[in-house]
Amino acid sequence: MAGPAPPPSRRDGDLASSTGQISWDDIRIFHAIAIGGSMAVAATQLGLSEATVARRLKALERDLGLPLFTREANRLAATAIGLELAAEAGEVEAAARRFAIRAGAARPQANAPVRVTATTSISLLLTKHATALSAAAGGVEIVIISTRSRLDLARGEADIALRMSQVPTEPGYYAQKVGRLMQALYIRGDADPAAAPIISVNRETSSRIDDYIMAYAAGRPIAARVGDSAARYESIRASGALSMAPCFMGDADPALRRLEPPPEQTGDDIYLVSHDVSRGRPGVVAVLGALRRLFREQRALLAGDAVAPVEDRSH
Repeated sequence: MAGPAPPPSRRDGDLASSTGQISWDDIRIFHAIAIGGSMAVAATQLGLSEATVARRLKALERDLGLPLFTREANRLAATAIGLELAAEAGEVEAAARRFAIRAGAARPQANAPVRVTATTSISLLLTKHATALSAAAGGVEIVIISTRSRLDLARGEADIALRMSQVPTEPGYYAQKVGRLMQALYIRGDADPAAAPIISVNRETSSRIDDYIMAYAAGRPIAARVGDSAARYESIRASGALSMAPCFMGDADPALRRLEPPPEQTGDDIYLVSHDVSRGRPGVVAVLGALRRLFREQRALLAGDAVAPVEDRSH
């Protein structure tokens, strides 16, 4: 008695679909057709021949037992189920991209730069000590990414992060407190605190800082709101304004004077964050060690303990 007929052969390195499973390549081709609206556009995007794209779509529709497109003049229009599956295919493609990013980030490369992401103010501290950090890490090239956006270490968007809130707790993350960033009220040495324009922050950036500055202003008008702490520091220097700035900037600047001790309620803990995706790379390990040493050395300056403040409540 003859056995069952063998499954149809597949070409171009296709993976035969098993029960309930579809080739990822076929999903990618289907998604490209759904986005582009034609086999020709999909073929160009994917670097395949139009004949291959047509054959693979036909095989996918056969495997699924579903029509995915209707043929209209000059385009393919997704059916109702085709539209639903196109959305699913987009998630599959995004997951495949994340897979490739994570694999690439984890791949050991002796000369790969180590990417460190931080807010603008902490990035300025890192930039000031960039050459020393690189030397302490054995000459590793360090890329400093200054952004308020939370780059995803799990997706390989950066290798190390310095964060001051919402430290991730998911598996694979490592977070260590390395210091505390304090801010204080500063004014230029030649300016009068009672007459200087006052700069605060927008509440979306920090309601704590805005509350403190508004209390200090005691009804005086706010001239402007500047979210970035490094930009507020420049405003104090350039325009003689009164505002809050990180102590490691203000205390180190002889042109400025601190009006009060840094209020505890506006401070932020600094965390050094890494992830399994890149944590095993020797360069990343070396930079993590160099950053720990840097923050130990700068702890007093960051906390506002490096100099004695000048007290002045005249406003």
